[in-house]
Amino acid sequence: MTLVVDFEDFAEAVRRYGRETDDTVYFRRSGSSIHWSYLNPDTGVHVACFYRGDADEAKSSLMARGLKAKRGLWVTEASLEHLEQLAGETYVAAVAYETKEGPGLWMDAYSAPPTDGMVLRAIFDEFVSEGRIAEDQFDVFLAVAKPNVRLLGPEQIERFQKQKPKEKGGLQ
Repeated sequence: MTLVVDFEDFAEAVRRYGRETDDTVYFRRSGSSIHWSYLNPDTGVHVACFYRGDADEAKSSLMARGLKAKRGLWVTEASLEHLEQLAGETYVAAVAYETKEGPGLWMDAYSAPPTDGMVLRAIFDEFVSEGRIAEDQFDVFLAVAKPNVRLLGPEQIERFQKQKPKEKGGLQ
């Protein structure tokens, strides 16, 4: 059974339906929200809430209420089919490259951390499918395009979001 509450009521619900020996809640960013979850394995009660705002502020608020917070996410069997939507993290890959016409920039997003090789292969495969280069010219692509790969994980993306002014009128 899952109880979904407002963030302001989350700590109280965890204390009410939780175990006295377990004060750890888990969180995972999902788009512009943070999904907070707690599960009492003895009773099967799952307490969840969504919070729009800064993860560190939410963490501090819950710690002040006697809870510990760790990265992770409790899911029920019913929510496993939605796990990727709820708990999926985004990794952004950018590749700067050179062409005869000038510099280029290629970007993609992944649900798991890609390697530089995976990213280079993806851009190369796209260029092949567009007819920009032959399939057997990966070494030529590397030598001519001089690709420069940069990866941003969820923590870096969140850091960039924190640097922006807070939205007025948003949910907290």
